[in-house]
Amino acid sequence: MIDQYKFQLTTQLTAGVGISRTLPELMRSWGYANSLILVDEGVALHSEYFTEVSELLRGSLNSLAIEVLRGTVEPDYDYVDAIAAKVRALPKLDSIVAIGGGSCLDVAKAVAVLRTNSGRALEYRGFDKVTVPGVPTVCIPSTAGTGSEVTINASFIDLAEKKKLGINGRYLNATHAVLDANWTLSCPVSVAVSSGMDALVHSLESYMCKTSNPITRVFSAHAFAKLYVTLPCLVEDPRNQDKRQELLLASYLAAIALFNSGSGIAGALSYPLGVYYGVPHGIGGGIFIASVIEYNVNRGYLDYAALFDLVAPNQSLTLDQKNREFAIMLRKLSERLGVPRYLTQWGITAARLDEVAALMRILQGAFDQNPLPFSADADARAMLAAHLE
Repeated sequence: MIDQYKFQLTTQLTAGVGISRTLPELMRSWGYANSLILVDEGVALHSEYFTEVSELLRGSLNSLAIEVLRGTVEPDYDYVDAIAAKVRALPKLDSIVAIGGGSCLDVAKAVAVLRTNSGRALEYRGFDKVTVPGVPTVCIPSTAGTGSEVTINASFIDLAEKKKLGINGRYLNATHAVLDANWTLSCPVSVAVSSGMDALVHSLESYMCKTSNPITRVFSAHAFAKLYVTLPCLVEDPRNQDKRQELLLASYLAAIALFNSGSGIAGALSYPLGVYYGVPHGIGGGIFIASVIEYNVNRGYLDYAALFDLVAPNQSLTLDQKNREFAIMLRKLSERLGVPRYLTQWGITAARLDEVAALMRILQGAFDQNPLPFSADADARAMLAAHLE
């Protein structure tokens, strides 16, 4: 952990199963009367809860517009510009409510600042390029995973460069986050698992990265413990609202740690795999996270023992044994959730190793956040090869 560090958290949280039914009262208390709802296509089409809550809002606010976002493709900068044009055309707009997965929330945060900052979305790619605060945003996740409702990041695909790079930094946080498990119940199991693995990767990589600090590790460890215990409900008890609420909170905590510290190898590997081959981001990270832990443990990293003690305390094991057992536990959890070990189903086979490995060379900066050296050429290639058939 670093000796000097900073920590920030500016999003106001409201949480509870069914709390979204009080959104009219909450919106009034926050001073919002003319709002736009940006909602995932899947939520708009399949969630009765959305019909109920949107009608409550429609009867309470002075004006309410609804924009349904496409739900099958990760957003690119051109798509953000198209939504921003609609947002800029609403003269009385005083707030944006986003209901959906991480991509939906990212779009909302981006168009909120594009409402008050001129130009195209791509012009703000990078860190702290936004100079004027955006329209207030209320982010309501329908999946427990990305943590976009609390981070200062919004990720989009640059179609020209074939890279997934974001608009990041000040003013990219949501003003309010609402965590309500009712939104997650209509989420398909495969999407819920992908999102859950994303949160798990956030908790582990923010814990182990070089820029972690005493505050972020508190959030990382607490998030991991909740996720490890609760994630199996996604396939074994998916209608359990209390457990789904716990997952939302765990995702939120992991994201707080992530944007205040950093990420690592598994998360980085997943980005080009998503852009070029359509591997879901959470699944991509989930495929590699146990391998990353094994890589570090085999080279003497011992800090996983503290996480092991949170979920499976065993005083008879040595420090090294706890770390090795931790890697096994993560592998078993992935198997329990149905996370594949290989990339074959996305058409990525051993015959394409050179092609895929070449995409990882731009990721060395992210790999350098790992506590032990990891090279884009040799180590990333070897890890990829272990997940190709």
